[in-house]
Amino acid sequence: MSKVVFWDMGYGGSAEVAAAFGVQGGLHEKYHLLLMNCGAAGTGIEEGFSLRDKEMEDDLGLPVQDHGMEALIRLAESERLLQADMKDYTYPLLPGRLDMVDGLKPVGAGTSEMLLSAELGAILNIAERYYDIIVMQLSGVHALVQNNWLPRSEDTLVAVLRQNRVELDTFFEMNGSMERTDSEMPQAIVIHQYDAASKWSLQNIKRRYNCEVPMIGIPYHTEFSDAWNGQDIIAFFRRYRLLKGRGYEREQFLFSCKELVRLALSSKERASDTALDSNVKGA
Repeated sequence: MSKVVFWDMGYGGSAEVAAAFGVQGGLHEKYHLLLMNCGAAGTGIEEGFSLRDKEMEDDLGLPVQDHGMEALIRLAESERLLQADMKDYTYPLLPGRLDMVDGLKPVGAGTSEMLLSAELGAILNIAERYYDIIVMQLSGVHALVQNNWLPRSEDTLVAVLRQNRVELDTFFEMNGSMERTDSEMPQAIVIHQYDAASKWSLQNIKRRYNCEVPMIGIPYHTEFSDAWNGQDIIAFFRRYRLLKGRGYEREQFLFSCKELVRLALSSKERASDTALDSNVKGA
């Protein structure tokens, strides 16, 4: 199907935004999503979740993992990675709606080498047949190149930035004026921990850098931060609904997350409509 990749320039934010997108989408949309951690186990997109089965296996000290990215890579290497097996190697966070593939145990440089191997491509190909949307997170200025990011029309790249002049200057210098709409450019920009009172508002940022790409500000929210550190963000999103009178800051945070899901999924639906139109014309 399609991938939604959240990328930051090394200053953080993409993990929290990707995880929030996954949970919000899993709770409120019709798609079956997979959160895929391409980094070290327990870091990045995993940080906001408690994988209880994984904790039990770690306590037992099992020498070989039978779940997650390590198990999937072993299956790919032995050419035993079948579509029907995919669900057996993931953690159900929201059964039937949102699953997680946890990352690799840190083993120095070998981790990056394994994740850049051809086996990762095979895992993605199988996952995309089983799940509607694959959610990934990358961090670092050169992370897209290092991880062989090869965008397709149905994929969505979301850049996660701060209200920081140097970071914004660097990003827009890398990406030109952002007026291009080819698939290698971010289809959306998220300003992480957004401060609406700052002079660096969304409107001023877009005006300063001549940016035509959709931009969303997700404000800092204490309860979400506490839930992230407590590995319990699913309970946070389940506990609160986007209802008036539940607290302005919380309402703004939830509304921004909802808008992010709407924006990212609208790109997927447009791509699906284009493919359908092509099939009709070719019939």
